[in-house]
Amino acid sequence: MPKSNNRIEAFKLVDQAIRLQLTDDGDLVEIEECLKKGLKLNPDSIEALQEAAHFYDAVVPNANKARKYAARCLAKLDEAATEMKGILVQ
Repeated sequence: MPKSNNRIEAFKLVDQAIRLQLTDDGDLVEIEECLKKGLKLNPDSIEALQEAAHFYDAVVPNANKARKYAARCLAKLDEAATEMKGILVQ
């Protein structure tokens, strides 16, 4: 698990990428760099993986990258679901 401040910084970068997409304030290279930096800081971030999958699916189409990030996101979601089920049965 990444250090807490890495998780926070990764979340901020993903948030920035989303804001840039929604407001059209950033260029695609800037948005992609935010996503890449966020994933480098926290490669297991469900939010970052989901956003990267969306980015490469709908914004800058690259089917291979979109599928790669979507698969990693689904794997992390499965792990999170298993963890949450364990908490519920305690």
